[in-house]
Amino acid sequence: MSLQEKVALVTGATDGIGRAAAEKLGALGVRVSVCGRDQERGEETVSRIVSRGGQAVFIRADLLDPETPSMMVEKTIAHWGGLDILINNAATVCNKRVEDISHDDWNRLFAVNLKSPFFTIQAALPLLKQSRGNVINVSSINAIKNGVNNVVYDSLKAALNHMSRGLAKDLHEQGVRINVLMPGGTRTSLLYEWFGQQIDDPEALKEKIAAVQTEKRMADPDFMADAIAFLADDDKSGWINGAAIPIDGGLLLKS
Repeated sequence: MSLQEKVALVTGATDGIGRAAAEKLGALGVRVSVCGRDQERGEETVSRIVSRGGQAVFIRADLLDPETPSMMVEKTIAHWGGLDILINNAATVCNKRVEDISHDDWNRLFAVNLKSPFFTIQAALPLLKQSRGNVINVSSINAIKNGVNNVVYDSLKAALNHMSRGLAKDLHEQGVRINVLMPGGTRTSLLYEWFGQQIDDPEALKEKIAAVQTEKRMADPDFMADAIAFLADDDKSGWINGAAIPIDGGLLLKS
């Protein structure tokens, strides 16, 4: 297996798609840096990986801090000695009417959803060139299918897609692959946070989240983790570069 003993750094790895990806890679023999803000959930993710025979370390990381990208890479080097796979998964949401969107909303989402992936790639680039590694940026089908009152998030996911393709073009000759995964309708806390910004009534919110748990059109994070593991494996996806792949159960077909 080409993933055995490789090193991955995963942002937003304490929950949802990031956690599922970290656990999947750990089960495949990858040594994982689990990065996120929540210490308790991060350590729990590490414990889950280790309990199944994997190797992982938690790195507390707040992507609103511009020093965080280089810090995550430095701690990964210190612990594992290198880096082969970078998964930029962390994101935040803003579901507001146009009239209510603030500069702070734009700055917060820009920092986490677009700047942090770029500067984490930049910080990791010497290692990725050395290992001929690859990057998976987790975007969203919202990059090409707009939601309602979701213009900031949607715009930045579209920018992430375009940036990723540009980086893939720039770094192709240096042996670094960069691809994008575009999930749609995945049961994660980020989705529930997005619902919470739309629904004021706590009981109605609880009912909405409960309905999502059994909705056939919604995916579990493990589906996305399988796709991430595929893209991370050079033996299986080494010919894929600069791609933006929707994993949405055919939702875009209904656009």
